[in-house]
Amino acid sequence: MNQPKPSAFVGLLALCGLLGAAVAAVFLAFEAALEHTRHWVWHTIAGEHPGWLVIMSITTIGALLMGLLLRFLPGHGGPHPGDSHGVLGAGADPAMARPRVILSVLVVGFVGLGVGASLGPEGAILPAVAGLSLFAARRGKAQGQAEKLVLGAGLGALIAAMFGSPLAGVVPLLEAVPVAPGAAMAMLVLPALTASATATIVLNAFGVEAAGYLPFTYSTFHMTDLLWAVLIGVVAGAAGLLVDRVLRAMRVVTRRIDATSIVLTAGVGGLGLGLLYVVGGETVRFSGIPELLAGVATTETAWKALFLAAIKILATSWCLAVGFRGGKIFPAAYIGGMVGLSLHLFVHAIPVEVAWGVGLAAAIATALGSPVLAVVVVASVECPAMLPLAVVGVVAAHTVHLLGDQLRAAASTDMAAVD
Repeated sequence: MNQPKPSAFVGLLALCGLLGAAVAAVFLAFEAALEHTRHWVWHTIAGEHPGWLVIMSITTIGALLMGLLLRFLPGHGGPHPGDSHGVLGAGADPAMARPRVILSVLVVGFVGLGVGASLGPEGAILPAVAGLSLFAARRGKAQGQAEKLVLGAGLGALIAAMFGSPLAGVVPLLEAVPVAPGAAMAMLVLPALTASATATIVLNAFGVEAAGYLPFTYSTFHMTDLLWAVLIGVVAGAAGLLVDRVLRAMRVVTRRIDATSIVLTAGVGGLGLGLLYVVGGETVRFSGIPELLAGVATTETAWKALFLAAIKILATSWCLAVGFRGGKIFPAAYIGGMVGLSLHLFVHAIPVEVAWGVGLAAAIATALGSPVLAVVVVASVECPAMLPLAVVGVVAAHTVHLLGDQLRAAASTDMAAVD
């Protein structure tokens, strides 16, 4: 990548700064509206303790509405999360840069999450942010590599807005975005850092805290906690991997229904989601972080914790397979946290804070295939004293993930050789 002229680079930074503020505004408006809508749907309409018929009616009717929006709105909600999903994987489809498509994508994601999809907000907003970033790049006449930097800055601003830290928006890009040989790292970092900083400033101006902060402390370190962190990382990391594995199996079925009608797919999806919510109870609904706190407080047996984690894996994978727009970060946190809690309940010597604090980090790392992002999330939602143990758990989980991929590739090669 050739070094741009200083004046052009200053203009690029200014563009990214404005983009960061716009992304933060979109995120704040989306989250505020979503909170009010969920409360209206699940408390005002459904009541404090809705029965099974009410729960399944809400998810099914809401999903059918989302299916109609997917069918008729421009952009069709962005890329299907069951086929192309990831925090940084929205792509750069030029068609997404049209304002009406950006708005349509936000509406589809909002409706799906509002009726209770077991997903986080990032996957619903991310395609719209990618479109907004491309729109800004075109308006700012940023082309080629500069356009890619603007896109990265917009996605970084979204992550920064979610977790309330400018570094949260920059560090994951270093893991996901390749740097051309001979290019200065500042060419990648500064635009994203500028956008992330302005996004964080907007949040601070409105007094908004980081999404999903977990109010627990960890103050007494023991050397055995390192061993527990490795164990938790391996087990919870395996649970995080199941989201993708189960999603692939479910997507084989939902693709066939899609061939008939995406509205039918959405309706079947809402019906199945409602059934899972009836079976799993209140704590498996919605994104996962607030519900994790309730789950930890009310779950008294290891088998119940594993049961809730399994239902959450099914609910999250099912939502992605049928086309609900949303992300895996917070659901993975719930899954890893409950698996970690189960280990504590099986082995009481494991401190409960270590169990679910490390567990959620490990599951995020493997569910997203992004250990750096997992560490950034943990640094944003947990106390600083927990971070070293969480890093150990993430490394253990990611190592097992890599070994599993290697063994699977070797097995595939051996089978091909036999055939």
